[in-house]
Amino acid sequence: MTRTALPGAEAFAQIAQAIGGEAAFALAKRYGGTTQYVPREIGPEHHLWQQLGIDAATKLAEYYGGTRLSVPKGAQRRSWVRQLARGRALTITAIAMETGYSERQVYRILSEGDSEERHPDLVDDRQLDLF
Repeated sequence: MTRTALPGAEAFAQIAQAIGGEAAFALAKRYGGTTQYVPREIGPEHHLWQQLGIDAATKLAEYYGGTRLSVPKGAQRRSWVRQLARGRALTITAIAMETGYSERQVYRILSEGDSEERHPDLVDDRQLDLF
């Protein structure tokens, strides 16, 4: 089965839907930015089994078996930044060190997003959606 490569965020979402969010984060953290061949059957000796565990590796093989999977890196890291910031226990510096981004990039990632997400009180229901 051949799958079309998707942009980072979409590809990550598709992988997360197939194997679960936590496993998708683990996959992207370890193999992000690389292409991995996913066999139709994964056994305990396979590096994906060892990295993800039996359940996620089996799901990965069921969904992507027989294909080369481009594992997104950026989308995972960006989500990770937001997840760490939501916990409010880490400083911007600590988040940058943990994710490999610069502090400036962390600030930029945290400032991105839908204006409704950032400022729900500034949304005007009378304003038309341009997109």
